[in-house]
Amino acid sequence: MAESLGRKTSISIGGVVAANARTKTLNINNETIDVTADGDDGIQRFLTEAGQKAVEVSVDGLEIDDVLLELSLGTDISTVIVFDFTTFTLTGTFVMPSYSQGMPYNEASTFSATFSSSGAVVKAAV
Repeated sequence: MAESLGRKTSISIGGVVAANARTKTLNINNETIDVTADGDDGIQRFLTEAGQKAVEVSVDGLEIDDVLLELSLGTDISTVIVFDFTTFTLTGTFVMPSYSQGMPYNEASTFSATFSSSGAVVKAAV
């Protein structure tokens, strides 16, 4: 049976859970490299490996201790993050191009954020 992406995920930074969230989207972009030549009789051809790979994760959730808020306000918005989707994890360096925080709820803050990979991302079974 194929793994399925659950909506629940935890976001860990430095080995500590910084937030619990629900995923809105997981996008993986494999940019193709067109190698079509004049002799290909009008048939488009691509290399079998991606020229550029990008992973983007958008989430909504509850933040613990304002770790993501501090990251978004810092001068370096990149960090190593582990997304735990219960059946697998995604680990890599991510930047956070967007972050919004809501009002506190039960001693935690609601938030929405988007994370974009900046380097290799590794998938591992849990």
